[in-house]
Amino acid sequence: MGNLPPKNIFFPQGKIGNLVFYSMNGKTVVRTRPSGTHRNKTHPSSLQLLQREKLKTINRFLKPLKRVLDFGYQEFLTQSKKGIHLAYAELNHKGYHHEREPKIDPAFLKISKGNLLEPQNPSLEKTGSGIRISWDSGTEEGKSKPNDETFIVLYQPEQEKYIWVEQKFRRSEGLAEVDLSEANKDSLWHVYFAFSQYNIWRKSYILSNSEYLGKVE
Repeated sequence: MGNLPPKNIFFPQGKIGNLVFYSMNGKTVVRTRPSGTHRNKTHPSSLQLLQREKLKTINRFLKPLKRVLDFGYQEFLTQSKKGIHLAYAELNHKGYHHEREPKIDPAFLKISKGNLLEPQNPSLEKTGSGIRISWDSGTEEGKSKPNDETFIVLYQPEQEKYIWVEQKFRRSEGLAEVDLSEANKDSLWHVYFAFSQYNIWRKSYILSNSEYLGKVE
């Protein structure tokens, strides 16, 4: 860092080449800009490499669920933020560890977010033809209603394959029995469960936070 003598008539400000000019205590000061080599794409730091791997791994995990996540996060979507971006934030904090294999823990994935009451005391079991999900049926709170519909998704991240259960069950029923095809019933699935409620005036859904019920195989 150096000072320009006060007799100079011209006092530059800002960046010129690799120099930065600025005022301090009434004097014009010049310093050299950092080389920035550590930011160069061809010379990334170890931390940058870890961050790149994290971004790539989480995005690859979420990409097959794009349509599911746009539905599940629909109350929070903007022109620049889609469901995959919002789900990324959830996984980024707790669901990823670069020293673990696989690096992503599916239990931390949230397929939906909202203020609707989430499933209360849900449980999951495998049946001969598919899966059975049960929950407390009599619990209502806030905006929840007995006819709230189930939002159930089964996911195989390694195969980049999911099943969005089309059959709808009501909150008041307390039970959802889902039949799987012969090709799918013996595969390993991570199961996610939430409730949705259609708003006829807005022609959109409000949702609950999703619950991870575990895996079946």
